[in-house]
Formats: sequence, C-alpha cells, structure tokens
Amino acid sequence: MKVGILTFHHTTNYGATLQAYALWKIIKQYGHDVEIIDYRPYKTAINYLGRLMPIKPIHGNYSKYKWESHFIPYLIQAWRMRRFLVSKMDLSKKKSYTTASLNNFSYQYDVVICGSDQVWNIKNRFRGGFEPSFFLDFVDNENCQKISYAPSFGQTKELGSHKQLISQLIGQFNHLSVRDNNSLRLIEQECNRTATKVLDPTFLNDFSEFKLIPKIKQEYILLYSITSYTAEQENQIKTLIESVPKLKNLLIVSLARPSKIANVNLITVDPEEWVGYFRNAAYVITGSYHGTIFSLKFKRDFTVFTRPDNVKIKDLLKSLSLESRIIDHQETCLFSQQSVSIDYDPVHETLEKKITSSKKYLVEALDVKKAETALRQAG
Repeated sequence: MKVGILTFHHTTNYGATLQAYALWKIIKQYGHDVEIIDYRPYKTAINYLGRLMPIKPIHGNYSKYKWESHFIPYLIQAWRMRRFLVSKMDLSKKKSYTTASLNNFSYQYDVVICGSDQVWNIKNRFRGGFEPSFFLDFVDNENCQKISYAPSFGQTKELGSHKQLISQLIGQFNHLSVRDNNSLRLIEQECNRTATKVLDPTFLNDFSEFKLIPKIKQEYILLYSITSYTAEQENQIKTLIESVPKLKNLLIVSLARPSKIANVNLITVDPEEWVGYFRNAAYVITGSYHGTIFSLKFKRDFTVFTRPDNVKIKDLLKSLSLESRIIDHQETCLFSQQSVSIDYDPVHETLEKKITSSKKYLVEALDVKKAETALRQAG
C-alpha cells in the first residue's frame, strides 16, 4: 500500500526531524511503501532560512542588526540535518512549495497521514498560522484514506474564525488521533468528533539502529534547547547544578545551541549523534518536548525548564506522574528536589502500555479494507 506522510521535516529542529523519521520507519516496518511528502510552505521555509542568516535583528528591532557569531556552525548543522533527511528516509520525488502544487499529490497514495508535531497549531505565525493543507484538504476523499497520527494544536485554545472549515476537514478523516489533551478537547468540543490520544512517534522506535557513541568519555550534564539560552535561563541552570550535589563536578555539554556556561558546545551534530548524546548523558537539562521524550526513553534523570503555558510537556509528564521534574519559575527550594533519582520501573510500565495502544491504533488505521467497511456502514 502506498502511504504519504505530511509533516514538518524541512527544518533544523532535531525533534521535528526525528519524529518524521520515526513515523516513516514504523510504517515501513509494517510493510507499506511509504514516503515523506516533500512539502515546504514558503512561510515556513523563509523562517527556516532566516535562522541561517549571518546577521540578525536585535530583540526583533529590524533597524538594528548584529552579526551571528555561530553562522558557520549553524550552516554546517543545516547541511548535516539535510543529509540525514535524504539518506535515512524516502522523500517524494516532487517538491511542493505552495498549497496549489500539493494537488499533484492528490491521487498518488492509498493513505495520507498528517502528523506528528504541531501541524495543527493555527496560532504559530512562524509556521504560517492556519494551513488547510495540514488538514489534508488536497487529498481526494473517495480514493484515499485520511489519517492523523499524533498531531497537535499546540497552544491554540480555540479555533475562532477557522472553526467551520477545520470542523469540515476534520470530519473527512477516516481515523483521528492527537498527542495531547488540549488537542483532544478541541477535536471533541469544537469539531464534534472523537479522537484517540497516542504517543509521539519517537516513542515507537528504540533507535537501536543509531550506533554512534559520543566522543566525550567523561560523565556530562547535557543541555538542550531549541533556541539560544538567555542570561536568566543560564542563571537558573547554574543554580540547579549548585543545588544538586551529584551535578557539581560534571562536564557541561550543550547541544545545538551554544551556552556560556557549557564546557563543550556541540552545534553541528547530526540527529544520529544527537540521540547518542542523550543515550549516554549522566543528567539532562532541557526546555524541549523531544528533549524530554529522549530523556524518558533512555531513563535519564532530567529537569525541564519551561514556560507555565507549555501544555505539551506538562501533559506528557503529568501522564507519567513526573510533574516534579518541571521548573517554570525560580524557587530555589524546587531545585533541590531534582536530586531525587527517577524510579523508571513504573514510568516505563506506563509507557509500554501507551506504546502498545499507539501502535495498535496505527496498525488498525492503516488497514484500508477495515476502514472502507467502516465508511460504508457509516454512510
């Protein structure tokens, strides 16, 4: 069966790249002919390329600019991410940059899957806001099954003026799943549909095929953020390290973004190396959703510094009774709590059940004959 995946993949975001890879890989393991639809919306591409410019506006002021001192490493990082993408996954032969050109893909697949990531986040201006294509408006309803796997509305609280169109498009899906409670609520309350809550696809792959071992032999604290660290964030990290005795003498390694408090900054790693650094870390400090996921996967002790309104991380950790690993304000008493090691036996027992149910959803959704029977009975 021919399957197309529509997601965010053309990026330097490690989590976005690895979720695309993990979903592609498991569908391929199930015996399907699967590829990533190489769709690069102009707004998203411009934002992506903007991060690779040698000069940047100061605090969003476009009348004042500063030189990006890590311009060359970021270019190397982007090149290595692209190399991973084209060498590890199958991409569609045609590239698409506009919604109109997506019509070329309308009749190429038996099934099209949208997700994972925040492909339904209509409030994210950096990715173009509301994008009907990620609700599969270009797919021929009669000849192709529409499936969602773990997409997210992100911090979107209501659909507003887009409610009618989104509800109409959601109504055309043969199988619906999302990855968080906020997205589940929007589907049920505003679109009048039911959806299954599943795990991010990176949970479905153990990444044992990635063999690279970090060159650093000394025990290290791993820092990972998708954006550059602010002075306030670095002060928080220093306070945490000083508050947890077992962290005080460890090497500090920062991945993807440089940090002044790190002993080693590794900007140019590719996704395979990135996974290796998480697998071998003594401790992880992150503000990232996928940084949190890979800490959980490899049973690392970790702390998450995040905003109070970051629903996706809080939703995930609450489901695993690990809310105590989150720090979203500067109360020193909370830092000392991070010295308690995580008991991963109950955590992974819960995760294994969720992984099994997530795989079950995907297998059943990809059973086209069963889906067609359900459609006939509903119609």
